Amino acid sequence: MQSTLSASHRSRLARSSTPGSPIARTPFDFLALLLLVLVLALTSIVIGWQFWYSSRIFSGVMVADTALGGITRVQALGRLNRTLASYPPPAVALTYGEQQWPLPASQVKAEVDRMDAVNRAYLVGRQGAIGRRLGEQFVAALGGIKIQPDFGFNEELLRQAIAEVAAQVQQPGLPARQIGDVMLPAEEGRAVDIEQTLMDLLTALQAHSAEDVVRVPLHVVDLAPPAETLAAPTPAALAAVALPQPVLLHNADFELDLAVDSALIEAMVVMHSPLRIDNDPLRRRLTDWAEQFDLPARDARLHFNPATGSVTVLQPSQPGRHLDIEATIAAVHAALTKGATQAELVLVETSPAVDMNRVAEMGIRELVASGTTYFAGSSAARVRNIEVAAEKFAGLVIPPGEIFSFNQGVEDVTSANGFEDSLIIWGDQTAVGVGGGVCQVSTTVFRAAYSAGLPIVERYNHGYVVSWYGEPGLDATIYTPTVDFRFRNDTGAYLLIDPEVDTSNGVITFNLYGTKPNREVTVSKPEQTEIIKPAAPEYRIDESLAPGQRKQVEWEQLGMTVTVTRTIVESGTTRTDTMNSVYQPWRAVYLVPPGTEIPATPTPEPAATETEATAAPASAP
Repeated sequence: MQSTLSASHRSRLARSSTPGSPIARTPFDFLALLLLVLVLALTSIVIGWQFWYSSRIFSGVMVADTALGGITRVQALGRLNRTLASYPPPAVALTYGEQQWPLPASQVKAEVDRMDAVNRAYLVGRQGAIGRRLGEQFVAALGGIKIQPDFGFNEELLRQAIAEVAAQVQQPGLPARQIGDVMLPAEEGRAVDIEQTLMDLLTALQAHSAEDVVRVPLHVVDLAPPAETLAAPTPAALAAVALPQPVLLHNADFELDLAVDSALIEAMVVMHSPLRIDNDPLRRRLTDWAEQFDLPARDARLHFNPATGSVTVLQPSQPGRHLDIEATIAAVHAALTKGATQAELVLVETSPAVDMNRVAEMGIRELVASGTTYFAGSSAARVRNIEVAAEKFAGLVIPPGEIFSFNQGVEDVTSANGFEDSLIIWGDQTAVGVGGGVCQVSTTVFRAAYSAGLPIVERYNHGYVVSWYGEPGLDATIYTPTVDFRFRNDTGAYLLIDPEVDTSNGVITFNLYGTKPNREVTVSKPEQTEIIKPAAPEYRIDESLAPGQRKQVEWEQLGMTVTVTRTIVESGTTRTDTMNSVYQPWRAVYLVPPGTEIPATPTPEPAATETEATAAPASAP
């Protein structure tokens, strides 16, 4: 074999077998080495990732709207105890055909199973084969996985609620019967399967979305009519049939009594034998009574001390009550059917949204955001209106998920409510009206909410640029009750409003206290486009002025469109929203005495006329 090798082959073999000589590498060798390094690096990353999250919930996992990624189960349970403390129960209604019976929250008491939700969050990315586990972890880290918590419900309360509604729907079958010369056919009856309806309701409640109303049809079964035929009653028998006795409606908790009198019962009874009742007359009467007995709950007003972090009560909360019309109808229906003379007047206590007994659970512990505007140089009346409007919001608390309404907080802007006459924008002119300066307050609240990254539900800019608010584009006008400023509290904790008015220096600040969310908010510099010059000044004759006098009542302002962009970075996600404000040009207006030579007003250019904004509604500059 060796004798057949060429000299060159023997030379190469000798070089390769010589100790210390280099070995020739091919491109495939380098590729294999690179793949090996990549596999080792990826394996190290995966192992490190698994080790880091061995006792933590994987990144991107949320329960409801609460992010739990990167924390332990104990920490997650503590976080859910704060954020889901006031998790709203679903709105529930039972239905039959086109009828609908909303169930009061007192009967749909929902208890969130926080521990189960935490365990389910922890199991994301930890079940099944390794490929499935890594896939879930990847999906959670990139796009997020949201887990809806399960609810526990009081079945006995729900069963009672279904029974009360069922009493209004159920009716026995009617046999064939003769009325006068007419033979009426038999009629089927109907009954409600309460247990099956309860099972359907519990299933629907577990699958509900927070925004939806849970509507569950009553499980109604038909009843065969009796086989016998009823003969027509004699006139003497009809005369002997007496109406049910009046029913006393009693409520022991509130010590209230009302009577369902004979006249009302006569309107309700449509058939004596068997007894058939029409509930509509009673429903109308109870609706009138509800206006007298309903009492809204009063929310607490609070004060936060930033130096100590303590919260004190400015105004105590107070529960309210409302008349449960449908439950009372069911009680009266049952009493008439049984021949009873007393039924319950169902008054339900309503809890305040801001309960002074739950202050420790509200998460009010730090400054979330603030907004400031300046009003130095305002008239005394305007300053007074700013003080009155700001005081309306002192200590106001916004529960998580709720919408703040400026008009609801400021109430009626009238002299009876403490406001004075000052300048307001009325249509296409500035005029004297009640409440001038209130928009200084709404603008300040808006800037605080906007800088906090809170969702703006409703906001309008002024009709023209108002100098009080500095650079255009960040103002908010209101006009009660139609033009409002509203925002939603999406921080997951309660928000406390604390206004500060410095009349000496002309400064107003609104502070929002609560729990600051993990978000960074950047507001761009307002960008002005579509600039429109105002028309030439207008001169109006004022007979009260002396010769040579001239009084300016309007000051010119450029028309423009202003764009502001807000960027919010939260939990690794970036979102932006753009706010456009369109201001119409505003001409100067002078009052002059009779006989004054008035300069000719030039005709506006067509282009400027076509781009002018429409006149704004009245508001307070």
